[in-house]
Amino acid sequence: MLSRRNLIVVAAFTIFACTLLLTSQRLNGPFGFSDHSDLGNKQQQKPQTHTSSQSHDAVVTHTSAGAAATMTVAIPQGGNNGKPSKETLQTAAVKPGCENFPDMSNIFVVLKTGASESYNRIPTQLMTNMKCVPHYEIWSDMEQTIAGQHIFDALTDVLPDVKAHGDFDIYHHQAKCPIDQEHCNKNYPTADKGWALDKYKNIHIAESNWANHSNFDWYFYIDADTYVSWPTLVEWYKRLDPSKPVYFGSIAYLANFPFGHGGSGYTVSNAGMKKMFDGKSKVANKYDEKATTTCCGDYLFAYAIKEEASLDVQQTFPTINGEKPYTMPFYDGHWCQPIATMHHAASEEIDELDKFERNRNFKGPVLIKDVFHDVIQPKLRNDHEDWDNMSDDVYYFDQTSRQFDEGETKLRKEDSKYNEAEKQAHLSFDHCRAACESLKECIQFRFGKGICSTSTAVRFGKPAEEAKEAYFQQKSGWMVQRINEWAKKHDNCGKIKFPKLQVDGEI
Repeated sequence: MLSRRNLIVVAAFTIFACTLLLTSQRLNGPFGFSDHSDLGNKQQQKPQTHTSSQSHDAVVTHTSAGAAATMTVAIPQGGNNGKPSKETLQTAAVKPGCENFPDMSNIFVVLKTGASESYNRIPTQLMTNMKCVPHYEIWSDMEQTIAGQHIFDALTDVLPDVKAHGDFDIYHHQAKCPIDQEHCNKNYPTADKGWALDKYKNIHIAESNWANHSNFDWYFYIDADTYVSWPTLVEWYKRLDPSKPVYFGSIAYLANFPFGHGGSGYTVSNAGMKKMFDGKSKVANKYDEKATTTCCGDYLFAYAIKEEASLDVQQTFPTINGEKPYTMPFYDGHWCQPIATMHHAASEEIDELDKFERNRNFKGPVLIKDVFHDVIQPKLRNDHEDWDNMSDDVYYFDQTSRQFDEGETKLRKEDSKYNEAEKQAHLSFDHCRAACESLKECIQFRFGKGICSTSTAVRFGKPAEEAKEAYFQQKSGWMVQRINEWAKKHDNCGKIKFPKLQVDGEI
């Protein structure tokens, strides 16, 4: 017969066993282990992530279409002088808001900024446009960490003699700052100084990208005030062949030499990067001295890729675009094309565009007309005071009323070609509107300083300087009904056409 102590032990063990059994049942498995009966199905759904190396603190690696987003966390390694490392730590996690984001596993994105502006621009980029991008680095003229995101110093390897140049005054100035840059830069000409320093970055950044991330198909370079429609970019890249050496963007010129405008964004294929950097060392240093006598890093990059890889920039405007929605013209020649980038976007504008694409569930590609319908059209009104809608096709004014400059005179319509309404266009805002109404193609106008100006393209524009005297006040107007009818008539764009490159890679 069991003693009293033994009975207590048996009772306690029985209670423990029952509790364990109940807990196991709640966890859907024996003694707390998961039920593996559907393991085969789960393995089939496992995301196929790109395995290339990362060098930033936290980015997202996305799967093929329809799969959930996962996160790749990359931690900069100590003892590497702040340079990108090839070591990564991967962990599976869902990135909220990125479920419908396109597969960018073959694209490496590089965002360039400056320490004097980084805290104003980078947080918004990280929370919006860059949030779902899987593989990227941010480069500046000072090593920083912003909201856990590592920012690399692009100028570390610039030749010491070149670093003694006056262009590097701000570089040394901000390095000495023991507190925040905003206070250290108060009353310091950061805009001019930062611009002079920026031109040394581009080639050094690209050389590091190739050294540490040579297994991507595409290398895409943007500035901190660039907005990118990733669905459009991805859809475009699908039609191109990265094994062909190409370099393309929105072309600008310096002394008749073409280059891909950096703020609009430019692309180099894997083959192009390989041709420029593979098997070579210190390529960027070859151009450090030349940077002291030129204006721009995007120009210098074009010069270097021409020298190193015999590549010329190819024009891809307006898909790669230097305007933002409010300054962009909308007309039949700038309407049905896909648009991948927009430049000079303030943080609030980047957030607005990001919301626009999220409301579309990242459906791509985005066409220029889509930007008009979603961003511009709802804001149009009959008139807007203290506003410049950039109507600059034709000017009307009385030449005897004051002295007009050469630019104004050049745009003035000849008196002999006026209709009756145009003859009075310069008298007032209402007369200016009447002149626009009398012209079939006119869809917006502006009045101020004795000038009536009209346009056949829609632009929303920007605030004008407030004027104390009515004569100097700028007032803008739109023919809203005419614009809406035009937009509806031109809404069917047919087959989408991306810019063509001079290679055989386009499908």
